[in-house]
Parts: sequence; structure tokens; C-alpha cells
Amino acid sequence: MSYRIISADCHIDMTWMPGDLWVKNGPAKFRDRVPQVRQTDDGPRWFAEEKELGVYGGLGFGFDRVQRGFSKHVERMFEVGFYEGGPHPTTPALRLKDQDLDGIDAEVMYGILGIGLRMQDRELIQAVYEVYNSWAADFCKTNPRRFVGLACIPSHDPEAAAKELRRAAALGLKGADFAVSTAAFPIWHGAWDPLWEAAQECRMAISFHTTGYPVREPADDVMKQEYDLRYRATRTTMFQICAAEFLASIVFSGALDRFPGFKFVLGEAGVSWRPYILDRMDEEYEDRYHQLALSMKPSELWRRQGYSTYQHEPFVAVMIPLIGEDNIMWGSDYPHPDGIWPDSQKWIAEDLRSVSPAVQRKILCENAGKLYGLL
Repeated sequence: MSYRIISADCHIDMTWMPGDLWVKNGPAKFRDRVPQVRQTDDGPRWFAEEKELGVYGGLGFGFDRVQRGFSKHVERMFEVGFYEGGPHPTTPALRLKDQDLDGIDAEVMYGILGIGLRMQDRELIQAVYEVYNSWAADFCKTNPRRFVGLACIPSHDPEAAAKELRRAAALGLKGADFAVSTAAFPIWHGAWDPLWEAAQECRMAISFHTTGYPVREPADDVMKQEYDLRYRATRTTMFQICAAEFLASIVFSGALDRFPGFKFVLGEAGVSWRPYILDRMDEEYEDRYHQLALSMKPSELWRRQGYSTYQHEPFVAVMIPLIGEDNIMWGSDYPHPDGIWPDSQKWIAEDLRSVSPAVQRKILCENAGKLYGLL
């Protein structure tokens, strides 16, 4: 198959998953506590650990009810029939139809990692991820040239993480997603070396997908009711910036030197803030932290082993020579309400109109294709 455009950041969210998947496939001892859909007076809703999470078929990685008029993009999704005919993200034929509508040849699919933020039992979370990874591998087998699944890796124990990554590789998954915010140790900690070693061994890139900047939340329900819109607008605006911590942590950990075959991805992190952080790391390393004895400048380690995805940024063309044409991958963020599906072609043309065809091909196709084994 020949490729023109590969989206390196798409999603399969828990809200769209088969409601009985974990009841049927999870450990028997967890049967009442695994994620599951139950019928309620308010319609089908997701539960986990006996707590209600929200609606089935909700918005993005949350479980909020879909409502017309929520945003211009959600309204656009209604217009093209996304909410008709069944769960598009988890039905292969419907998902392929949506790819075709957007002019996309293949997509890299992030999974249900965010459920780990909603649950407490670490052993149960690991079991949930294992069932998902097996399901995702089977899903991708329906069309392996167009579906690239990323495994969800547990973050409570480095050895367990490495073991699940190797199992996921054996299943045929092409990459992995790791939750920095719930990790048992900071990413700069040497305890994670078993995971980086497994990633290098299996040639699986590990993604650190943005989960939101730690913006101060409303202190109580009264404050939330009055100021929630301001809080959410601030948090949404800052969403990508948390990846600056991920980048500095993995670079200064020394892991990129210890495991030079290990590749990492800053998922949905954007690119326009990157030159400042790369320059800042270089200056601080050369001035105060040279005792870390890296083999090259932090920015050079980034160019050797790092990637970032973006969806729409008016300054991306200016950023390319500053952060590397081999390190940027485009993604639509399908089917999230802040993504650009089904109008990706419009934004690609607008953002990259001044970029040469050869560099466009790298960003839109070759970088992701080579990283995930499609090319």
C-alpha cells in the first residue's frame, strides 16, 4: 500500500469501547469492579470500581454527554454523521469510512490510558490495560496497513511495565503509551530503565501523551459553579505545555544515552513552544548541569530520538528548521472534540503551504510511517 497521509495522533477512548469487554475477558476476581456499561434510568453509563464514570458514547476521553451546540467542532461532527450508525471509533468499517472522509491513509491510535486516572486499584488497572491491549491487537488485525495500535502500559511498577510492553509487542502492537502523571517514580528516575530497555529491544516508541497542565482547580462547588468556565478555558489552553516536563525529564534522565535505540513521542504536544525549551535545556546543561555528562546537547538528543505530534498550528512552518523536520508528525486527534477531523485537509494545506513537498511528506507520512513500521 502506498501512503500519502498518516495521522500520528488519533484515539480509541473508553467511552466507545464494548461495554462488556472487561466483564467477559478480565480476571474473575475483578468482575464486579472492572469497567462496564450498566443500564440506568438515564441510559447506558460506564462504571468502574463500583463508581459511575459517565455516559456511554460520550465526548473524547471523558464521559460527558454529547450535546449539539457544545462547540463548533462537535456540531461539525454531527453534520457528517459521526454520531449515527453505531460507535465509529471501535467499529472497523465505520472508522475506515471516517478515515476516508478525512483523506487519511492510516492512523496511529492511542487507547484508554486515561482510565488509570479514574481508578485506584493498581492491580486492577494493569488487568484493564492487558485486556485492552489484546483487544486493540485484534482490532488492528482487521486492517493492519491502516490501523496502528498503541499499547497502554501500567505505570505503577517498572518491571510490570516492561513485561506488558514485551507482551504487547508480541501481540503485534507497534508502540506504547505511558502515563507520566500517575507514574510510581518520576521519569528522570533510573527505576524506569527496564521499560526503556524493553522499548529499545522491541523497537517500540513510547508516547508521553499530554494529559493537561496542573492548573489550580476551583476550591469548592460554589467556586466551581461561578468560575468553572474560566478554569476550563485556562486548563484547555495550557493542555500541551505539560509536555515540556516530559521532554526535560527524559532528556536529563540519561536514558537516551543508555538506550540510544529508544524512541519517544510527545503525543498531542504541539510544536510551537519547543524551540524555547530546547534552548533552555542546552543553556542550563552547559552552565549548571554538565555533571550529568550527556553524550551531546539536550537538543541534539531530542533530534536523535524524539518526536512530537501536532494537529493545527499556524506557526508550524517556522518551527520546522528550529526543532527538526525529522521530529514532527501530524495528527488529526480523531475523534476528540478539539481535533480537526473531518477537515484535516483544509488545515494541512493552510499550515504547510510554504513548506517544500519533500518536508511535507516527512511530516505527513514518512516520519510516522518509519517509526511505526508502515514504511
